[in-house]
Amino acid sequence: MRLAEWPRMPFLRDELCTWVQEHLATLGLDEIAIYAVEEGVAGDGRRVLVATEIGLLDYRYGPQESTARFSMAGRLYPWQAVLGVDLRVETSRLWALEHRTSWSLAIARPRFSTMTDDPDLGRALGDFAKAAAIMAGTSGPPPDEVRGVDEPPPLRSTSAEESVPNNAAREASEEPPALRPMQRPVGPGPTGSASHPRS
Repeated sequence: MRLAEWPRMPFLRDELCTWVQEHLATLGLDEIAIYAVEEGVAGDGRRVLVATEIGLLDYRYGPQESTARFSMAGRLYPWQAVLGVDLRVETSRLWALEHRTSWSLAIARPRFSTMTDDPDLGRALGDFAKAAAIMAGTSGPPPDEVRGVDEPPPLRSTSAEESVPNNAAREASEEPPALRPMQRPVGPGPTGSASHPRS
């Protein structure tokens, strides 16, 4: 789904759409698919993800200092840098002939999470996730299997015997002991939803 086909909600202002189209024209890129969610305490901000042939454009649009002044900031993530595209779907029966389908998408990098049970937004989310999964290719496993972007590899657990150097064994070995990485504190990243995204 493209900007021109976007559903009424969440509403995208003409200003926002014009700015995105100007950026794409400047870069000489075409949009493959987009998805947008509300942001901000009052829900007057937007986060817009645009899939292009070279990467994922991540935009944040919202008021600055006052509702009369809006601005938009964007960042391009080459597809090689996009990690963990994870689309999930669940359909449940409501009544005899009625059912509801919920779609959810999580991306490890750039960190993004949303879900919707609106049919139009579900179609838009499916289109965007399909494009992102194809373009990202083998970029990485799902988010629950991907370490944080700044998270170091896990430290090896050591026993008391391993921590005490064995001089005889060390002298007999020609290779020095392997260096172990230092651990750094890592905080959890923000998440979001379709109506109130947390990102």
